[in-house]
Amino acid sequence: MSKENALDFLKQAADSSTLSEQVKGADAKTAIVDLAKQHGFEFSEDDMKKAVPAIQEQSGFFGELAKAVLELFAPAHDDYPVTGVQPFTGEVSKN
Repeated sequence: MSKENALDFLKQAADSSTLSEQVKGADAKTAIVDLAKQHGFEFSEDDMKKAVPAIQEQSGFFGELAKAVLELFAPAHDDYPVTGVQPFTGEVSKN
């Protein structure tokens, strides 16, 4: 398992419109890792995260595929709102 395997998988996906659409349609990191395993590529989510800088450098080559992968694996992808804080959902103290 390595970041090279992750990049090789994305290169294959860039060459195959069917595989590319499957990657773009993935809604979770595990979905991409599982899809890669189905196509003979072994790597972990961490390996894909390590490949993110290379994907960003070659985003022109990967095109729309890069956007889909970076959406899931880039460090900015989290469940927090854009403001960076969670909305308050508790009771207001009257003390």
